[in-house]
Amino acid sequence: MNVRTDTSAAPTRGTRRKKIALAALGALVVAGAAVALFLPDRKPALSIPARVCAEAVPSTHVKALLPKKGEAFEEERAYNFFTGATPKGLGKCDLSGGGRTLGISYSRIQEREYDREWVRGLASKPGHHPITWGAAGGFVTRNNAALFVDCPNPKRMNLMEVSVGIGGGPETEDPATMAELSALAADIARAVTRDIELCKGAEDLPDGDPTAD
Repeated sequence: MNVRTDTSAAPTRGTRRKKIALAALGALVVAGAAVALFLPDRKPALSIPARVCAEAVPSTHVKALLPKKGEAFEEERAYNFFTGATPKGLGKCDLSGGGRTLGISYSRIQEREYDREWVRGLASKPGHHPITWGAAGGFVTRNNAALFVDCPNPKRMNLMEVSVGIGGGPETEDPATMAELSALAADIARAVTRDIELCKGAEDLPDGDPTAD
């Protein structure tokens, strides 16, 4: 009588232990994922002051553009944003929080060729959406808004360009983000022309937000 001695198909004690360990590990992974779904978001809430850029600009639209939670809010620099200082004709302010950045700047344009007609041409470029704000005009894109406001000197009419750009925002056009960018540009333009650069006629600028053309 022949006796079968081949045991290759029979599970060894070590193989059984490996299978049990793998099954236990899989159960832990599934359980951990299930628990994570019900745990509260532990990211800290952003604490953004009521005013930003050396306290020259209200932060209402900054709060709308930055996430509610995540990396702490920072104002890295506010160059020439101090109210009451001698006008310099240009300035910038960088803000960040929750993984997003906001780059804010303004500059006086003195070259004659950069006039209202030039602004209209710039606003009509592909990807640019024209906006109007009282006598001022400009454009907004998915990640940037620019307004060009009258700021005359004694000899000729100059334009003050005010720009705000967002980093880490939507990759496609988001109407809500674009509206907030435009509104923040208006907040900046009011502060710059009225309190920092002291532009003639700045008191006549609207208190509301820009509108799409």
